[in-house]
Amino acid sequence: MRLLNVLSARLRALLRREAVIGDIDEELRLHLEMEAEANVGRGMTPEEARRAALRTFGNFDSVRERAYEVRGGGIVESISQDVRYAARMLVKRAGFTAVAAITLALGVGANTAIFSVVEAVLLRPLPYPNADRIVMVWERNNLSDRPHNVINPRNFLDWQSQAKSFDQMATFIDQRYVLTGAGEPEEVPSQLASANLFSLLGSKAALGRTFNAKDERGGQDVAVLSDGLWRRRFGASNDIIGKTVTLNGTSVTVIGVMPPDFKWFIQENSLTGKPAQIWRMLTITEDMRVRRGRYMTAIGRLAPGATLPQARAEMDTIAARLARQYPDSNAGWGATVTPLREQLSGEIRPALLVLLGAVGCVLLIACVNVANLLLARATERHKEIAIRSAIGAGRRRIVRQLLTESVLLALLGGALGLALSRWCVEALVALSPANVIGADEVGVSLPVLAFTLAVSVLTGVVFGLAPALEASRMNLNETLKESSRGNAGSVRGRWLRNGLIVAEVGITLVLLVVAGLMIRSFLRLQAVDPGFDPSNLLTLRVSLPHAKYSEDPKVVAFFREAATNLGTLPGVKSVSAVSALPFADLGAATDFTVEGRPVPAPGEELVTDVRVVDENYFSTMNIPVIDGRTFTRREAIEDRQVAVVNEEMVRRYFGGRNPIGQRIFVSMKDDPYPTEIIGVVGDARYRTLDGEQRPMVYWTPSQLAYSSMTLILRTSVEPESLAGSARRKILEIDKDQPASDIRTMEGWLGESVARARFGALLLGGFAALALILAAVGIYGVMSNSVAQRQSEIGVRMALGARARDVLLLVIRQGLALVIVGVVLGLLGALAATRVLASLLYGVTATDPATYAAIALLLMAVSWIACYIPARRAARVDPLIAMRYD
Repeated sequence: MRLLNVLSARLRALLRREAVIGDIDEELRLHLEMEAEANVGRGMTPEEARRAALRTFGNFDSVRERAYEVRGGGIVESISQDVRYAARMLVKRAGFTAVAAITLALGVGANTAIFSVVEAVLLRPLPYPNADRIVMVWERNNLSDRPHNVINPRNFLDWQSQAKSFDQMATFIDQRYVLTGAGEPEEVPSQLASANLFSLLGSKAALGRTFNAKDERGGQDVAVLSDGLWRRRFGASNDIIGKTVTLNGTSVTVIGVMPPDFKWFIQENSLTGKPAQIWRMLTITEDMRVRRGRYMTAIGRLAPGATLPQARAEMDTIAARLARQYPDSNAGWGATVTPLREQLSGEIRPALLVLLGAVGCVLLIACVNVANLLLARATERHKEIAIRSAIGAGRRRIVRQLLTESVLLALLGGALGLALSRWCVEALVALSPANVIGADEVGVSLPVLAFTLAVSVLTGVVFGLAPALEASRMNLNETLKESSRGNAGSVRGRWLRNGLIVAEVGITLVLLVVAGLMIRSFLRLQAVDPGFDPSNLLTLRVSLPHAKYSEDPKVVAFFREAATNLGTLPGVKSVSAVSALPFADLGAATDFTVEGRPVPAPGEELVTDVRVVDENYFSTMNIPVIDGRTFTRREAIEDRQVAVVNEEMVRRYFGGRNPIGQRIFVSMKDDPYPTEIIGVVGDARYRTLDGEQRPMVYWTPSQLAYSSMTLILRTSVEPESLAGSARRKILEIDKDQPASDIRTMEGWLGESVARARFGALLLGGFAALALILAAVGIYGVMSNSVAQRQSEIGVRMALGARARDVLLLVIRQGLALVIVGVVLGLLGALAATRVLASLLYGVTATDPATYAAIALLLMAVSWIACYIPARRAARVDPLIAMRYD
């Protein structure tokens, strides 16, 4: 056994010695190459240079043994020498290095910027413990195909008691509260939240506490503040705990302040469209325990051991059981369970993934360009590489040295790209839709740095490997023989360069088609008629506190006085009020019946949206009257039980026949009464421009008083100039009543298409960058080809070829490659654009016009890129070209 151990140790030592000697051989060979290369520079022939270098080294074996004894770093020192030599070569060819580094910086910078957003929005862990177990639970309207509908309080209580897959369930309702005292009155986005919301999220107060069971049982009226409101409104005073604040005229005791990093906002179905700054206790009272009305949002945490499929199956079972037990309210309704991460990123996720793919294409195009530059440079370095091979450098050694140069070049481009990404991120944040990408969330984090480093190294290997392998595959004798008269590059090298051009054109066309479809879709969306005139409209929301305006006549009187006062402002042509502003508010929807028709079976009810408007609404918004008339002033003040409907209501529920004079029962009150249809108006878009048109019933404030209304001013001057005056007019009526969300209707409309604009602009920018890079790449390859074929062109012209013949020859060869790339790109685009179907509006993913226009554009740009070097080739002087040969 001892003998075996000794032999084993001797064998391991021998293997280590052989490995180190192998590394030392590589190092000595590198020094020998460098010494021989210096001798060639002094005028020696390759053979003389190698002999002189060997004389300088002396006995090779002796030097190797001495080096082995010193053990001067092994492979580490070898790589260090590669890096130093690569750095000297990049500095020596500063022009080439600058062009290649800038090209790579564009690709790496764009990728880093988009990945910064993807990491912040899609990959970064949510700031809640075990966030992967938190889900949103919605009611699903099977009739209107709405999977994420707000829920009924009584249904929520049944879910909470029956669902075993959840450890906890909580609920909340978005609210707007008017905060008074300690400064100007201010409308603050808020939430009524069940006591366990914060414990479900695993979030604790930074100061004071959050809600507890005692608060839920109906103790003191308490509130929790956000860190931002606490600092902005109360000067970050620690004495705020236990103090009272006035919300909607009611005194509320502050019990806690949330930490700065607490971010909680579910935008879908939000009644405010903004993150809450105040949370109050939500108690489901007996009056709320009915199965009419849906206005709450639910969140749950999966129980230990429970899975998402199990929770979904259980909620489907519970929803089906409730539909059978309570068909009048629950028939046609199911349940949807959505992971919190998917909920928060659902709408922006597809666009970000498309953008990530787009910048990946840009980086590939940049890599192709640099690879072509390296191939051209490798042709120029054939003599140098041949000498290295002649004095003993193996193919692996040459490939390693060339790859070292490529990776070092890529790291330089990555560093420049990282700096460039800072400006790109700022542009992304500025262009992004509201409440999706925040400037405080996106930045250069450790994952982003790791991504940039990995992309840079991978890029260096990708664009450097093919040129390195091609450069190491030379015929030594032929190369040295041709070195005195130039080298046009190997056939294999030309095929490789041509293949890269074909790939570059194909990738560029795919990206251009995707961008073209997105831009056409956005233009189609912008061209949609909203059904009203959004120009010169100023809007402001006023939410009246129930404690002060508890009676409907007071609410109606306030908004009538507000409209009258605002109408006296210079430049105001008309004023109206609406319960839910188009593109700003969710609005209400309910079922209805038509007098004289059979009552629909449960789950088959007729459904309509409902808006409360005054008599000036249609004229102020420029919504056309199709038939009948709109409301009179008296009808707006007195409950005359009349209604106006839109054209979609007539088409869908009246078979296109005139509904004037017919009566409908709209379930907006506990005891619906018949309402006579007095007019039909044009369809107006209220939620999105690309959504389906919905039936609409318009009521007057006297029939259904809303305490929160939006006032709309039609002006003859710039609407923004009246914002301050309009705010003061509201304060003149009630000094504690602020106006909020003061902005133009065009601003609301623009925000509704922000996501489409975001994707179209970025894709358009990346596509333009790709087109420029492709044109530069084609131009570079054709220029290099012309330079390498000087002698051939000179011979052709000496034998009688005309300048026009040479011009067409070069252009034809370049365009042949482009045509192949276009064909392959069209096939790739047909496959790639399938994922765009859900993001497009008014245009198909296979739109022939877009494909044809993009193909022609790319062909035109490529023709220009080929024409410039072709013209230069046509001007070659045969005598000079043949003398060069």
